[in-house]
Amino acid sequence: MPGPGFDNIFNKMKEVTNKAASETNKAAKAAKLKMTVMSLNTEKTRHLQTVGQRTYTLFIENQSINGKLLQEKVLEELKQIERIEERIKELEAEVAELQGQPVNVTDVTDGGEGTSPEDNR
Repeated sequence: MPGPGFDNIFNKMKEVTNKAASETNKAAKAAKLKMTVMSLNTEKTRHLQTVGQRTYTLFIENQSINGKLLQEKVLEELKQIERIEERIKELEAEVAELQGQPVNVTDVTDGGEGTSPEDNR
């Protein structure tokens, strides 16, 4: 029958495996959030292009830019951009939180924290 040293090594291996699985899960979540941020940035770019196109069209039609008229034409796009920027900030904070938790993995052959293999006899 295996002794307590074997059980300790097995428990350490199980602990390290669980930590590795947890870190892999965190990395996958962070990658998914980053992809969402990229999609939101693409959407934001489209809204900015629409604002630019509407501004240019207004200028061509009137040979000047009326601030009030411009605001009416682009206000909804600007609100969408603000919403997107807020969501991006939220997602980036989630990514930072996921990535900010360091992994503390110990050698599975160690007898434990601050002990040597001889101490486990």
